[in-house]
Amino acid sequence: MKYEIFKTIPHRRVVSKQGNDEEIFDLYQCGLFNNHATEENVELVALQPESAYQTHYHEESAAVIYIISGIGIFQLAEKFINYKPGMRFTIPAAVLHGFTTKTHTLFLSIQSPPIINTDSGNIDLHYQKGDIHAKKCD
Repeated sequence: MKYEIFKTIPHRRVVSKQGNDEEIFDLYQCGLFNNHATEENVELVALQPESAYQTHYHEESAAVIYIISGIGIFQLAEKFINYKPGMRFTIPAAVLHGFTTKTHTLFLSIQSPPIINTDSGNIDLHYQKGDIHAKKCD
């Protein structure tokens, strides 16, 4: 069953090219919220199946993500973790992380401060040179 309410959530497809690799993901903006002195961004993120998403970090932004659906490998710093629905990950600012998906993956991301600065439009997204993708899923 399709719910009409999901059509009301602002959606943006992002296509990013890093060298010869192309990353495609969909962002569903759920809202910006004030948590006392800090602003938080809440969004749903949809990742493509059988895809490697280059490891990256955010200098200022920390995040908590909740895996809603999908399986694959999540890289957090030097750890490679098999993920599945119901898992929660805390990503501190400046910590390298990335995904290798086996299936379509949907997760809720809560970032503080938002990865995209609401005032300047600057994006707090940085890639490590000589990136190591998470290993292929079994």
